[in-house]
Amino acid sequence: MSRRGLAWLLLLLSTVTAASMLFGRLLDGPVEGGGQVERGEAPVRRAPRAALLPAAGDLPPEVASTDALLAGLSSEDRACVDCHRSRQPGLWAQFAVSGHARQGVGCTACHGNDHEEIFRRRGAVPESRCGECHAKETEEFRRSPHHRARTKALVSARLMAQIPAMQRLGCLACHNQGALGPEESEAPEDGRCASCHGGHRFASEDARQPEACGLCHRGPDHPHIEVWEASPHGVAWRASGKDESQAPTCATCHMAGGSHDVSLGIGLGASGSGAVLEGEKPPIPMSIISRGEADAARAHMLVICQRCHTPRVARAALDDADAIKRECDRLVGVGAALLEGLGRDGLIVPDPRERPPHPTAGHALVIGGAMLYEQHSEAERLFFDIAKFAHAITFKAAYHQSADWTHWLGMVRLKEGLEALKAEDRRLRAAAPPAPPAPEPAAEPSKAPTAER
Repeated sequence: MSRRGLAWLLLLLSTVTAASMLFGRLLDGPVEGGGQVERGEAPVRRAPRAALLPAAGDLPPEVASTDALLAGLSSEDRACVDCHRSRQPGLWAQFAVSGHARQGVGCTACHGNDHEEIFRRRGAVPESRCGECHAKETEEFRRSPHHRARTKALVSARLMAQIPAMQRLGCLACHNQGALGPEESEAPEDGRCASCHGGHRFASEDARQPEACGLCHRGPDHPHIEVWEASPHGVAWRASGKDESQAPTCATCHMAGGSHDVSLGIGLGASGSGAVLEGEKPPIPMSIISRGEADAARAHMLVICQRCHTPRVARAALDDADAIKRECDRLVGVGAALLEGLGRDGLIVPDPRERPPHPTAGHALVIGGAMLYEQHSEAERLFFDIAKFAHAITFKAAYHQSADWTHWLGMVRLKEGLEALKAEDRRLRAAAPPAPPAPEPAAEPSKAPTAER
């Protein structure tokens, strides 16, 4: 998203938020009694009903009026609407234009009618509830990396090292689309479909937009939205007026045919640090896939690419990306060997044994996936930047055909970081006290013949 577009989005969000907060105070009308009021919450001054309903032109064309929309809901759902449309008018406006509203799927179908249970789950709707109507999509989602996102985060050392507020906003705000915790879910395998689809509008066209993916798939460890925007595909999409028939978006390639299994077509370029083939030794923790799995993923992606490219052009581009991925892995391996050698020779300062314990490894030296970005040495900081950021930027940009990000913002950063780590290795070894001299070998016993008796 361009800076101008981001600015407009932030302005819109702030306006909607402010309107939702101020509606009760700025609009005339008596304080209504009744309705569900959250514990400890003051009464809200509410506007007349008509002032808070969407305009007729904002409703689906098949809904002749707001009254007709409400008539399609059960009496229990209308009771929900009577309360929430005045207290959260933005929420009502989203639901009023949704496919659920058109089909008469009301609040209780998704949230249930037990307010204590809704409070306990903080309003989260588990995927098993969505799966009652959307079984195919739910089954596909459960095969995807998205479904494992929360489970992986909860065992992450980096999450464990953060304060609870940072865990919630800095980690789980994205990873919560996966399996929910027991306090939120009806079943341990449940996820949260609303992470991509939105809470009450729940429109597939919203979830297909690159901006929806870019909410989480951005930043130095997974810069998917940035590298796509700077690629020929992203440029063509914007130039065509965001016409998906003219250029591919995230959903075009990774959710072909509406599939919710976003792992299809991804081989060595898998999530995190990617993957290696069986029999190859990864320099840091990575997924390991078979040759058959890699070939099947490549064949799947080539079918998608051939909508616009010849097989020869598409295969050559993806083979180049494979080669760049392997070169990235090799360079990270050089760095890992340097760091391992410094640890083996006791040259890591501060020594891991003299620091607060690592959340999962105690006082051991950690190289790779579970490394922290705090309480470490300069050598570890340099390797973390290489292995976590530069490595990911380079190979992910290569698979998205983003030239500048692959080279100047990726490979250059990786190689410069490796040179800095080599320099730190030389500095630490030069400053280390000389090793004590090796003890002289003991004198061999005399082999002179003994006198015969």
